[in-house]
Amino acid sequence: MRQGRGETTESLSVALAPSGEMRGRIAVFDWAATPLGVRGAWPASLKLVVDLMLASGFPMAVRWGPDFITLYNDAYAPVLGERHPRALGRPACEVWPELWHDLGPLTESILRGERPGFFAEDHPWLIQRYGVPEEAYFTISYSPIADASAPAGVGGVLVTVFETTVRVRKEEVLRHLTDRLESEVAQRTRERDRIWQVSQDLLGVSTFEGYLLSVNPAWTALLGWSEAELTAMHISKLRHPDDSAAVEACRAQLAGGRQTARLETRLRHRDGSWCWIDWTMTVDDKLIYIAGRHLTQEKEAREALRASEQQFRSLVAGVTDYAIFMLDPNGIVASWNTGAERIKGYRASEIIGRHFSQFYTEEDRALKIPDRALAVAAETGKFEAEGRRVRKDGSIFWANVVIDAIHDDDGKLVGFAKITRDVTERREAQAALERTQQLLAQAQKLEALGQLTGGVAHDFNNLLMVVSGQAQTLMRRISDPKHIRALEAIQAAAARGENLTRQLLTFGRRQPLNPRSVNPAETVDAFHDVLASSTGGHVDLCVDMPSTLWPIAIDISEFELALVNLVVNARDAMPKGGVVTVSGANRTLTGTETAERLAGDYVALTVTDTGTGIAPEILGKIFEPFFTTKGPTKGTGLGLSQAYGFVQQSGGLLSVASEVGRGTTVTMYLPRTTVPVAPSVPTPSTSDHRGHGETILLVEDNPDVQTVAITLLEQLNYRTVAVDTGRDALELLSSGRPFDLVFTDVMLPGDIDGLQLAEAVRRDYPGLPVLLTSGYARALTRQHGFPILRKPYQLAALAEATRAALARD
Repeated sequence: MRQGRGETTESLSVALAPSGEMRGRIAVFDWAATPLGVRGAWPASLKLVVDLMLASGFPMAVRWGPDFITLYNDAYAPVLGERHPRALGRPACEVWPELWHDLGPLTESILRGERPGFFAEDHPWLIQRYGVPEEAYFTISYSPIADASAPAGVGGVLVTVFETTVRVRKEEVLRHLTDRLESEVAQRTRERDRIWQVSQDLLGVSTFEGYLLSVNPAWTALLGWSEAELTAMHISKLRHPDDSAAVEACRAQLAGGRQTARLETRLRHRDGSWCWIDWTMTVDDKLIYIAGRHLTQEKEAREALRASEQQFRSLVAGVTDYAIFMLDPNGIVASWNTGAERIKGYRASEIIGRHFSQFYTEEDRALKIPDRALAVAAETGKFEAEGRRVRKDGSIFWANVVIDAIHDDDGKLVGFAKITRDVTERREAQAALERTQQLLAQAQKLEALGQLTGGVAHDFNNLLMVVSGQAQTLMRRISDPKHIRALEAIQAAAARGENLTRQLLTFGRRQPLNPRSVNPAETVDAFHDVLASSTGGHVDLCVDMPSTLWPIAIDISEFELALVNLVVNARDAMPKGGVVTVSGANRTLTGTETAERLAGDYVALTVTDTGTGIAPEILGKIFEPFFTTKGPTKGTGLGLSQAYGFVQQSGGLLSVASEVGRGTTVTMYLPRTTVPVAPSVPTPSTSDHRGHGETILLVEDNPDVQTVAITLLEQLNYRTVAVDTGRDALELLSSGRPFDLVFTDVMLPGDIDGLQLAEAVRRDYPGLPVLLTSGYARALTRQHGFPILRKPYQLAALAEATRAALARD
């Protein structure tokens, strides 16, 4: 290499060690021919890092600039192999073309400032170093080199490399040989050890890449090289150059499936002389076994094992996420790491010498689970399980435990290695996920049932409206007792059908609600007698409703029905008698108290019984319509469905806790309202309900229901004008014809439904009252402020609703 134009070797700092091959090569290299330019113009940061690199005994390289021009020190040269010294001053992509698909993006991201650096331990790379591909292992560190003149403030990358191939390969062969040895009987193991130590033949293990993974003492005795030197160098440095072709051909035969091969080659002695060797080679598990010695000298093996054990102890001591410790054959704690102290709470001085069973619960100790764990590990070699464990402070946590039996070379049990991991968070997260999935599945199931039952009940309401209305009309016209009894039976059946559809609509959250702000204690007290009569004579009713309960916005009739349904279910769960308790409490939920993560201010109304309880396998079905565990004549299976739908439609939650033989607790969480409690309005007398000849505009698209509504209104002394659609009603109103009330169904055909019609009347005819009617809450999806009469309605309910609507005017 010639010296760069205008350069002097003094341009680099001489404060560090001046000697070394690479210092000289860098000094005379023609840097002007590279993107770095003459050394005198190099940035100060580059000059400093090059000085530090050349003074270091660790393998280091600098990759500078967008082209990653390569500079390196003497210790890095063996890493390059035959690429040295031509790698100096070349772009890194040309130095390591086979690795650049990995190295390129990594190095570029550091140069752009996108990552602070990179570190990897025992990283495998397939490199070309001695004419054949070989897999080598490195512990590497990539660090950015600051340079203010660079676009991202990073001028290059400092690479520190420690080749760990020898150690990794030795660990690999140690693991391999250990696995093989464990399958052999102790006698064969001792015989193999003796043969390895005393044999005059060269015995060893080699990779197909040409590295000796292990050699026996005969190698050192014959060739003068130590085992460390032999396993560190490539076999090409030992063999005669003229034997290379034959060795490669033999290796190819073994790789192609040939079981054994014979070959004569020459190996170089440490003094430079050559020794002829007659080899017999065989292949097993992708390794080449050469003429049969075993391992290295026993002393070196023991030293390597002690070093490995010391390294392992240091590693274990620093682990904090796992409790790793040793037990003697009787289960006495013999060692303790930092992770064990963190997880279990004991310092080493507090626990070493004590039995490991104290980490178990009293129940597990009584069942001798710790003894069984050691017995299984001793018999099978390993025990693994998850269970509850106890910390020093008495708290319980879930642990994953692995116990491995440790034996000496003679197969004698010398103790156990125990690894404990705290898996409490994982188990809790899994349990929470399972609960959420169950709740989602149940909610989807109930929603589907609600849509089905709501649709059926809505259509059935119109049928009941016609049957009930016509029966009421005929009752006023017939005097024959026989016919009257028949009509009464029809009305009773219609009433039962109305109750069923009401409960179905409530379950499906399609029942129109008339919520008002109430004091729950006063509301429950107002129908205390109804609750008491619902319990029967063999069950005691206890009501505990504090006067300080927050107000809630509910439909009172639906609330009363839901509470009665819960009390009746509680009564039926106590055939031999018991106590039903109805209680209330203010609850501020944070989202952790219920599986549904309910949060906010709620009034919790609870119905508790001392009955038989509900089996876990049917607990998820109790809200389904028509599901019941009672006899065929003891209920419809709609009570809990109605309560569930009412609470859901009111913005709350219904929860159930039950234990077989201990009873059941059902809690209605109803949201607190800030609306002031509405004063009670006295019910007008029956004589006040009849009309005074007012004219009502009736909007109803079902002709049968329209006919019934006209008949009932006429019986109440009202004049009626009926239309089928909302647009017809608006056209009639725009004609100037006077009306005293608009009575409209919510679900109407065409582009204007009943609610839109009501809003138009309120906007354009502010003095004209509107009364809505519907049997389907899905039609009322937004706030409106209009009175609602539920379908199917009786004559008395119609009379009261029309008079109340007219009175608002």
